[in-house]
This record gives sequence, C-alpha cells and structure tokens, in this order.
Amino acid sequence: MTLRRDLRPAKLRRTLERASIALFLLAGIGILSAGIFLPGSWPPSPQESPLVSPQANAIYNNGWAPLKVYFSAYGSRSENASIVRYEWDLDGNGATDYDATALGGYAEYLYSKPGEYAVSLRVTDELGRSATDRVTVRVRHPASSSVDYWTVFDDSRVRRIDISLSGADWDAMWADPESKYQARADAIVFGEELKDIGFRMRGQFSLRNSGAKKPWKIDTDAYVDGQEFRNLRQLMLLNNIGDPSLLMEKLSYEMMYAAGLPSSHAAFVELWIDRDDDEEPPVYQGVYTLVERVDNKYISNRFGAASEGGNLYKASHAQRGPMDLVYYGETIGEYPVQNGQYSYGKMNNEEEADYGDIVTLCRVLDGTVYASDEEFMRALEAVFDMDSFLRYLAVITILSNWDSYPFTGNNYYLFHDPATGIFEWIPWDLTWGGNPQNPLFERANPELMPRAPLFDKAVQTERYRSKYAAYMDLLLRHWFNGANLTSLVQKYHRMIAPFITQSTGDLAFYGDSPMYPPDSFDHSWEALLDFVTERGTFVRLALQQEENPAASAPQE
Repeated sequence: MTLRRDLRPAKLRRTLERASIALFLLAGIGILSAGIFLPGSWPPSPQESPLVSPQANAIYNNGWAPLKVYFSAYGSRSENASIVRYEWDLDGNGATDYDATALGGYAEYLYSKPGEYAVSLRVTDELGRSATDRVTVRVRHPASSSVDYWTVFDDSRVRRIDISLSGADWDAMWADPESKYQARADAIVFGEELKDIGFRMRGQFSLRNSGAKKPWKIDTDAYVDGQEFRNLRQLMLLNNIGDPSLLMEKLSYEMMYAAGLPSSHAAFVELWIDRDDDEEPPVYQGVYTLVERVDNKYISNRFGAASEGGNLYKASHAQRGPMDLVYYGETIGEYPVQNGQYSYGKMNNEEEADYGDIVTLCRVLDGTVYASDEEFMRALEAVFDMDSFLRYLAVITILSNWDSYPFTGNNYYLFHDPATGIFEWIPWDLTWGGNPQNPLFERANPELMPRAPLFDKAVQTERYRSKYAAYMDLLLRHWFNGANLTSLVQKYHRMIAPFITQSTGDLAFYGDSPMYPPDSFDHSWEALLDFVTERGTFVRLALQQEENPAASAPQE
C-alpha cells in the first residue's frame, strides 16, 4: 500500500479543513431543522417562530382577592407540526416555570394578593419552534370597593325587606302598572330603617306578564338628597319571570363572573308590603333576587375612579328597539327610533347630545371595509374590548339565552371608558334554559333582529372564533357541569324553599294570579340540572367538531 502525501500548501489545507467543518455544521443544522435530532440534541432550544400560534385563555381572571384562576392553551396551533410542550408563567415573574404538558396545557393558580399579573404561555412544537402568548389577570382587594358587596349581597341566607306606603299610592301603582307610578314610602332593609324612599314597579316583559308578583325598584334618594343604603342608591328586586326555580338570574350572574366579566352581585331577599293606613298586617310578596344596579359606583368599582363620567348606554328592546350595532350613518339622527327615543339609550350625560362615540363604534365595526382580519382587529380593539364580548357570548351561548344581543339586541350595557377610550361590555337581565341544541356559531332565531354584525364578526374572524370556543371549553370544565351546578342549585333551592310557602305563600305560586302551579317549585331545580346535562353534552360535541372537523365528518 502506497501512502500519498497531500502536496497542497499548508495554508490551503487549513482553509479547506475549516470549510469542511463549516459544511458539516450546516448539514447538521439542516438535519435538525428537518426534525431529525442527533443523540443528546433533544429538547432543542426553543426559538420564537411565526409558524407557532399560541393562545393563552383564562376564566375567573378579573375579580376580588383571593381569586382562583383557570387557564387553557385551547386554540394553540403549529403549522405542519404537533405541539409537544406547554409552559406557563402563572405568577407573572417572567419565568415560564410551570410545565402543563401532561395536562394538555390546562392549569390553575390561586392569587391571594391584589394586583395585575401578566401571565404568559409558551408552546413548543416537535420541530423545536416556540412562541408566547399572554393573558392579564386582575385581582382587586375587597377593601378597594366603595360598597361592601359581601354584606349587602350576602348569598348565604334570605334576608327581609319591608315596604310601608299609603293605600292611595298602592292603588295608583296598580291602576296602570306600566306607568311605573312612584310612591313615597318607608323601608326597613335588613333591619335598617330608611325614610321617604321612592318605590315603584320596574321592567318591561317581566312587568307585563308576571301577574301579582311584580318586579320593584327602591330609590333611596328619591325624596331625601344623598340618602343611601350601604352606599347604594337603588335596590333592584327581580321577580324571576319564566323561572319557577327562581335560581336562573342568580346563577347567570355567577357564571358571568366566572367568565371574567364585570358582573352584578346578586342575592335572595323576602319582600313584605304594608298599607300603613289600614289595620291589615303586611302582605307577603315572595322571594326576589336583589341585583346590583349598573351605575357610577358600579363603574368606579370595576374600572377605577378615572372611569367615572363616561357615557353609559343600555340596550332595551321593548322600550327603544334593539341596540344592534349596525352602522346607519355618521349622525345619531340616522339611527332607528322607537317610542320617540334613540335605540342607544343614555343612562347618564343625557343632557349632552353627543353620540359620537357610539357612531364611531358602529362605523368601525360595520361601516368600514378592511383589507385583512388583522387590520379589522386592530381597528376594532382600538375602540372596543372585544375580549369581554367573547366572554359574554360564551356564557349566553352555553345558557341558550335568547333575549340577548345576537337575537334581540337587548339586555346589556355599553360603557365608554374615558380613561382608555374603549367601550366595555356589561351583562344585564339574564336568563337561561332555551333549546339545548341551539347552535354555537350561527344565530338560531334572527327574526327579532335582522342583523347582528358584532356576533357575525366574532364567529367569522378566526382568532375571535377560537377565543370564543376556548372560553366555552373552560366554562364547561369549571362551571357549567353537573359536579359544580348540582352543588350550587341544591344549596340555593334548600335555602329559599321555606320562603316559598311561608305566610300566604310566594305570589309567583299562590294567590289570585300566580305565574306557576304551586308544586312546580319542588322539582324545578331538577329541570335545571337536566338542561345542564343535555346542553353541556351538545356544546362539548360541537366544540370537538370545531377542533377536529375531519374526525367528526360522516364516513363515506
């Protein structure tokens, strides 16, 4: 065997050797990028990649301390690869130190201290590519509220409210209930006396179709300037029309809170009314749901003191027509009018004729053509908190609530926050229990409101549709399920049951014009749980089909 010497100059040899090493390294990188890893090379260092689309979701992420928040990575995607790792920074310290891979990206965390936490999710795919998404958790200290909600809306018991008024005022109220005649009355609320309050009927459908058990409103400062009850000026007493269990309203507000929305507090009370100029004892009216009114205190306690003074609009289909968010033109005069009122009813600043903020919202949402979804989302989110609407939509969809924005343009508030310039969505007047097979991504009954552009954009824009589905998924896991609701429903049913039959009986079930047969209350809670089971099953299957339509398609 003859050895051959490399006769090339030493400098040239060294150059060729270096080139060979460089080519070898480049080849190795190519192998790694193709998903073939050398021994000891796994896991690769994650690199931020536009081909990976993480989605951080949370419920119970906006509330009072201590606050247990639930998270998911539902909707996270990677192009042409599978996600193999989910890591969270749950405490907001900048380190993704919680590995939720074994749980499919689901996680939970208890926040005991008030503050705003920037929680992040990092997902990594099988090619070593990664990307990060964030969600904000806002935890407020109970003492920061101007109202002691936990005392006023104590939902561990049923407390008593007494109203005393003249026989003439009582008769005037009933002469024409829809006139909402206001009586000058006295009240004892939870043992505390209030003199010269305003007392009248309230509502629209719940007023007309409720027999003898009317909904009521107490105005503490109607005749005494500045008079309040526990820092509240109005107490709203809802009669739970269409709900013999008397539980839907209360549970609906709890679900809205679970979804991370600003939500009214609610509790159960018993109401007695006495005509003070006769010899008869007070007459028992029944069990009512006391619901926190949306007003300046509500706004300040949810969005901060700097938010006071912003325009507050209320959707009231029966009174003013639907607040449909359709763009009709650049002046409010071009928008629909019903009963001599604009559909966009101001609850404050009524002396100001400026509706420019709501016109801008409608134009951005419905009156502008965009080149891409990204351009549309940037424009909309500059004037509107779309995330809050998606959370609201997830709740009313699961509850199959027909009297809501997508169907009637009814029962919600829009608040234009002067501190941010953004509209906030606030739920109101809630119910549930419609058709358990109502669809998730289309309007089942569009007859009452021909167009609903906000709903249409929510389900047609990929990112919004995915977030909406993610919130439904989390709510099914942690709130709208048999394990959670059986406990809640039975607790509240047992709590109010003795008050249905006391004295002459709750007027919803007893008396001359009851809404329901007397025995309907006894088993109504079971019907609620039946709906939870049937609706939950339908929504879960629909979400599975949304996530994997190919697996759900019929086989040929």
